[in-house]
Order: sequence, then structure tokens, then C-alpha cells
Amino acid sequence: MIGWEPVRDVMSITNGDLIFSRTRDEGPIPANTVIEIIWDDGTTWPATSIVGNTVGWRIESAELAAIDSGDTFTIWVRYPNGDTETTDDYEWIKGSAQRPLDEGF
Repeated sequence: MIGWEPVRDVMSITNGDLIFSRTRDEGPIPANTVIEIIWDDGTTWPATSIVGNTVGWRIESAELAAIDSGDTFTIWVRYPNGDTETTDDYEWIKGSAQRPLDEGF
């Protein structure tokens, strides 16, 4: 699956848990693919499900507390590279966090 071109996104974060998904229109995501959100401070959230062409996350509120409005992230897609231990890595989505103004973050 060549042709991953990063798109921009804004992740809206509140004080509760965060459950969300993203779908790739180009087709199913191959088995054994790893998809994770990596924040600029190194915090990493691995996908909790990958089904067909949709990847999902469930992030507990305690993990969200460290993310401030304006923090940036990249969602990385890592395909297994044949029979080797290496992967083919692609930036899928780049963006930033946005918190409601009334939360005081």
C-alpha cells in the first residue's frame, strides 16, 4: 500500500475518555500493521483496533490529562516488511490537540 500522504487533523480533547476512529478510503489495512499516535513529547497511543480500513483508539482520561491544547501529533502506520524485522513507515495524519476554552488547560 504505497501512497500514504499525510493529512491535517485537529483532535478535540475534553476531560472524559476519548473514543474515536479514522478510516482510510483506499482499502483495507494489512494484517500485522501497527498504527500509533505519537505526540511531540514522545507520548504514544497504539491503536486499540484495526478492522478492514478503519483504525480505532480508546484513550482513558488519565492519559489525556498530559495533552495540552496546541500539542502536536503524528499518526504513524507501520507495515511489516516481508519476512524481515523491519517495517515500512508512513505518516498518515498530522495535527494538533484542541481543548475547549472553558476547561482551563
